Amino acid sequence: MRRLLSTILILATAIPALGIIMPLEKSIVDARWNGRIPATDDRGIDVLAYHLQLDFLGLPPSTGWIDGTASIEVQLLDPPPAELRLDLVNDLSVRTILLDGLEVMFTHEGDSLRVPLPLDASPGATHEVSIEYAGSPPRHGPLWAGLLFRRHGPDNDQPTVGNISQPYSSHSWFPCKDHPSDKATLAMDVTAPDSLTVAANGVLLETVPQPDERLLWRWATDHPIAPYLVGVAISEYESWYEDCPCRNEIVPLDFHVFAEDRATAEPALEPTCAMMQWIEDWAGPYPFPGERYAQAEAVVSGAMENQTVSLMGQMVLLDADVRDAQMVVVHELVHHWFGDSLTPLVWQDIWLSEGFARYTEALWAEHTGGRESYLAYLDRYSSDHLFIGDGLLGDPFPILQRLVYDKGAWVLHMMRLYLGDTDFFAFLHDYATHPDLVHAGTSREAMTEVASQASGRDMAAFLAPWLDTEAVPALDVRWNDKYVEVLQNQGTPFFPLVVPVRVYAGSETADMNLRMETVLAGQQAPVSAPIDSVVIDPDGWLLFVTQETPPPHLYAAQPRPNPAINQVNLQYQLRATDRVQGVVYDVRGRRVHSVDLGVQTAINNEWRSWIWDGVDDQGRRVASGVYWMELRTSGGHALRKVTLLR
Repeated sequence: MRRLLSTILILATAIPALGIIMPLEKSIVDARWNGRIPATDDRGIDVLAYHLQLDFLGLPPSTGWIDGTASIEVQLLDPPPAELRLDLVNDLSVRTILLDGLEVMFTHEGDSLRVPLPLDASPGATHEVSIEYAGSPPRHGPLWAGLLFRRHGPDNDQPTVGNISQPYSSHSWFPCKDHPSDKATLAMDVTAPDSLTVAANGVLLETVPQPDERLLWRWATDHPIAPYLVGVAISEYESWYEDCPCRNEIVPLDFHVFAEDRATAEPALEPTCAMMQWIEDWAGPYPFPGERYAQAEAVVSGAMENQTVSLMGQMVLLDADVRDAQMVVVHELVHHWFGDSLTPLVWQDIWLSEGFARYTEALWAEHTGGRESYLAYLDRYSSDHLFIGDGLLGDPFPILQRLVYDKGAWVLHMMRLYLGDTDFFAFLHDYATHPDLVHAGTSREAMTEVASQASGRDMAAFLAPWLDTEAVPALDVRWNDKYVEVLQNQGTPFFPLVVPVRVYAGSETADMNLRMETVLAGQQAPVSAPIDSVVIDPDGWLLFVTQETPPPHLYAAQPRPNPAINQVNLQYQLRATDRVQGVVYDVRGRRVHSVDLGVQTAINNEWRSWIWDGVDDQGRRVASGVYWMELRTSGGHALRKVTLLR
């Protein structure tokens, strides 16, 4: 059984490997965000290329301001749409739009740009739309991020610019189709004061002096990139460079940090080449041949895996524990295999990025410190409530939370035991290098298929209960003199497992792995004396409960009815007296209704009901759609999804 992590619903929760302080404020997302989530359909277009020309005319300590032109090449699908529909926040003003060189009318509202297409537009045709715009990019999205204009420190006015666009805040600073499934090539021309360094995606083609002591930096990548991975970092950096001998080429490494931070930052960044060589050993060659890998400091908490130019937060690089800082370094680096090359096609599968990166941290702990360090590291990211109440890993809300990092890593940890090292690492290599997935999109189905092929086992059956339920297996062990059995309680979905047990028999100790393909698994123990006792999972490979495990402080059933028309009944149980609060969020993560259900006593596991009548805090009926109901107590929380039909 795992233990440790406290609930994520606290005033401000840092996600170390993402790069953001999540301003939860007892809310799942920042209530200040009222932006539109970009459309998830293909919109009838495939974006082929972006060419961004950005002039940074305002930098701290003044207001951040950009003057930009985005030239976007699109190909029309079948059937072709009547208009191009792109994303751009209304805070940025569009001056003109050219379609194939001709100025056209457009509409810009609801954070959406709409450009009419010719009536004779045909499938397969390509068009170029050029958008001139300007403004001060707002803090944006459920993580209150986007393009961030900061200073080095409270007493240091040196400017720093960096962006964190995950999950869908790219359109807060440039026009795009802001969805991870549509990758395109990128060229970025950035003009800034010539005292500053500009780092961006791909390779630096040239720098060109401009009037008024400014400098133009031309960056480009031929490898397709998802909009949320487009990155830029600007500051007065102290930089150094290293050639890293890798499998297929020498990969240039670039390091950009604030001069005042170099002495502390350099030890954190020092093992980057060794990390890259080690990742190549089990995940294949660096996925961006012909390009370098850069890390650039910015004033953010954490880091972000912008493609080939990871943004490294000042708080990370100045961490007093250099080992923790190095875990963030390896996390962002391995994202270039899992996340940047193999990019989830839908945000619901983001654990395929973040869970794999968190698990790589544990593998690095094992590589540098042995098996005990590996197990201890995973225990650090376990959960005292076994992730019960946090929602579904296969459908997380909010999109980015500790569930996708930590439970995602634990699923891979348990998969390793289930498959054995040979098949598990064959899966990781085959998945990271799969020709249909590299530089493209991945999905739960694609990952499952590769894992099944690599192992010869049905990995869909293994993954389904971990992704689609909050349940964990309930295990019981029994034995006689020489024989051990493990029984899986049938009150939850069946979990295919390998269950480690440790047998104590007189002076003898024996470890066994029992494979559970049905609810009962048994095996003769390799001991000569009668068995005295048996311990399940002594080293910490599984998430599970036993008869002795205390029930969760708060448990919620599924809402009923679901879908609902007028009222929703969410039943729950308390194990101890506590104050209970209820909160309803819409699909954007905005709070629409809250209620104090008062201090309630726990009486014989009595079921209580919270009935939501489908109205917001102003008593107005909410629209049809998906909503999330959350119960909170001091000892835990429970999150449930419901659909309202009006």
